[in-house]
Amino acid sequence: MFDIVKEIEFWTHIMRDHALFQHTGLSPRETETINKTQHFYNLFDQLHQNISKLPAEINPEIIPNLLAENKTAVVQFTQFKKKLLEKLMSCRIELAMSPSFLNHMINEAMEYYRFLCIADESLRYNKVLENIRLHKVWLPDASGHAKYVASQLDGIEGVYYNEAVDFMHRFDEAFKKANEMYLMYERITRRNGELEHFNTETEMSMNNFIVFLETVRQLKKECKLFTTGTFSPLILDHMIREEKYYLTRIKCLTEK
Repeated sequence: MFDIVKEIEFWTHIMRDHALFQHTGLSPRETETINKTQHFYNLFDQLHQNISKLPAEINPEIIPNLLAENKTAVVQFTQFKKKLLEKLMSCRIELAMSPSFLNHMINEAMEYYRFLCIADESLRYNKVLENIRLHKVWLPDASGHAKYVASQLDGIEGVYYNEAVDFMHRFDEAFKKANEMYLMYERITRRNGELEHFNTETEMSMNNFIVFLETVRQLKKECKLFTTGTFSPLILDHMIREEKYYLTRIKCLTEK
């Protein structure tokens, strides 16, 4: 089910981005924390380079060490993120991120760890519940992305601002449905047409959102959109990769 090389390549890239976003969001006065974010950036950059050099068909004998190495790294990074969140929520750090935004980064690190546990067979799951659980993780994440995009746009960019807010509301509503569905399916553990329909609806919304993000990214690259100065195309690229990953995971679970 999983392509271990592609999964680790994806996740090490995401974690490296997280470290970079934290690094750039910290006040210059936060020297100790800046150094720690640099450490994690270097760590995941190295892990990403290592996995990128491996062939798609890797020697099965190296898989246990590969998974263990990545597990150790993501556990350490998750603990660091939790400390950042605790400081942010108690107003003890100068970091240009909201608690929810940072919390979504923790959610993603935990998804990475979950994949590693599934890959080394220390975790098993029910396909139907996993399908809905993925919606519960990635829909609020996508909503947060839409909200962040809206917050970075100049007030005169009304068309793009309104579109971003519309996506945010759409994903929030879908998350409410996914949450209720999870509780119902947890009790009956079966798949029916409603779940398949929900998957299709979500795929359509997410594909539309990806097109929107790609448009904003291109406009930003060409300096044709009024935004904050720190709103970089890399952030949009990061979001697009995550939305595509979400769709890929749902597709893998629903293939017969």
